[in-house]
Amino acid sequence: MADFRRLYIWATLAMALSRNGNLARRTPRRLNTYVRLRATCWGLLLALAGAEPALAFDVASEPPSKTAALPSADATSPLSLAEAAHLALTDQPILTGRQAIIDSDERQAVAAAQLPDPKLTSGIKDLPIDTSEAFNLRADNFTEYTVGLIQDLPRADKRRLKGERKRLEADTERAALANDRRAIRRDTSLAWLDVYEAEQGLALAGQLTVEATLQVQSLEKDYGNGKASQADWLAAKVEASLAEDKAHDWLHHAERSRAGLARWIGDAAQRPLADDLSPTAPPPELPGLITAVDHHPVIDGLDKQIEASATDIALARQAYKPDVSVEGYFAYRPGYSDFIGIQFTIDLPYFTKNRQDPELAAALEKSHASTDRKRDALRELHTQVSQIHLDWQHYRQRVGEFDTTILPNAERRIQDARSSYQAGRGSFDAVLLARRSLIDLRLQRLALAVEAARAQVRLQYFVTTQDLLGDSP
Repeated sequence: MADFRRLYIWATLAMALSRNGNLARRTPRRLNTYVRLRATCWGLLLALAGAEPALAFDVASEPPSKTAALPSADATSPLSLAEAAHLALTDQPILTGRQAIIDSDERQAVAAAQLPDPKLTSGIKDLPIDTSEAFNLRADNFTEYTVGLIQDLPRADKRRLKGERKRLEADTERAALANDRRAIRRDTSLAWLDVYEAEQGLALAGQLTVEATLQVQSLEKDYGNGKASQADWLAAKVEASLAEDKAHDWLHHAERSRAGLARWIGDAAQRPLADDLSPTAPPPELPGLITAVDHHPVIDGLDKQIEASATDIALARQAYKPDVSVEGYFAYRPGYSDFIGIQFTIDLPYFTKNRQDPELAAALEKSHASTDRKRDALRELHTQVSQIHLDWQHYRQRVGEFDTTILPNAERRIQDARSSYQAGRGSFDAVLLARRSLIDLRLQRLALAVEAARAQVRLQYFVTTQDLLGDSP
C-alpha cells in the first residue's frame, strides 16, 4: 500500500505539471510521445517518493485553470468573445460590399427621378429627286436644312415613383446590412465558442489521459501481486488508449475551430482565448423576444419589399396615362426665308389588353407574394426564437443541476474512496475510477455550458447587435 501511495503522489504531481504543459500546443505525434514518455518516467519517480500521500488527492478535483491554446505567432492578450465579435465587424468584406450596393441604389434613385436627356436632331428636308432640280439643294424653295431639340416629358408622378422605387431598394439593402451585422456577430461568437469548447475539452481530456494511465499502472501492480486479473489490466489499457484518442480528437477540433474563427477575424484567431464565456446581459423573456422579432432586420427588409411592390403597382397604373414629348427646330433655306417650328408627340395607350393590363396584374400578384413572404418569415422566426429559448432554459437548468448536485456528489465520491483507501478498506483503483468519473462529468458539464452559451448567442441575434451573451452558465 505504501508503494501505491508513493506512486499516486508523484503521478498526481506529473498530472499537475501536464496541465500547465499546454497539450494543445503539441501535434498528435508529439502528444503520443509525450504521454508514453511521462508514463515511463513514473517508474523512476517511485524510488524518490517519500512525501505524505494525503497531499495529492485533491489535485484532480479542480477544473483546468487555463484554456489550452494553439500555436500563435505572438503572445498577446486573451481574446474574449465580445472582442472577437467586434473584430469581425472591422474591415469585413460582406459589410463593405453591402454598403457599396446601398450607395449605388441611392445614386440611381436620384437619376431615376430626373427628366430624360434631350435629343439633338439635324437633317435635310424636302430635297427633290427627279426633274431637272433633282438633288439640287438650292433650286427648290421647299428644301431646307433643319436642326432641333426633342425633349421627352414623362409625368412627374412617374418620375417620382421611379426614384422612390430605387430608394426602397436602398432601404431593403440597408435592412440586409443590419441583418448581416447581426449574423456576423452571431457566427463569430459561435466560432469562438467552438474553439473554447475544444480547448477546454482538450485540457480535460489531458487530465483523463493521466488518470487512465495511472489506473493502468495500478492494475499492472495488482496483476503482478495476484490482486487483479489480466482481463482487468487489459481493459484498463484499452481505456487509456481511448482516453488518448479522445485527446487527439479534441486537438483536431481545436485546430479546425481555430481555422473557422480565422474566417471572421483573420490572424487574431490565433490568440489565446479568455478563460470564461465573457458574460454580459441575458436576453429578455420570451414575450419580449417575440416582440423584438417583429422589428428584426429581416422583417424590416420584407416591409420595404412590400412598399416597393406598392410602388410597382402605382407605376403600372401610371402606364395608362399618356406621356408627352416636345420638339423645337430651326430650318434654313438657301435663298429663301428661314423657318422655325415646334411640335408635340403624345402617347396613345388605347390598346391596354396585352400591355398595361398584364403589367398591372403582375404587379398586384407580386405585392401579394411579398405580403405572404413576410407572414411566413414571421412564423419561422417566432418558431426559431421559441425553440432556442427553450433550449437555452433547458441547458441552463442542466448546468445548474451539475453545479448543485452531480459534481458535488462526484467530489464526495472521491473523498469517500480516498478515506476508504487510506483506512485500508478500499483499493487505489477505486480512487482513480472516481477521479476519472469526475473528469468525465466535467466534460459533460462543459458541453452543456457551451450549448447554453450558443443558445444565448442565437437569441441575441433576434434582439440586438450590442449584447452577445448573458450570464455565464
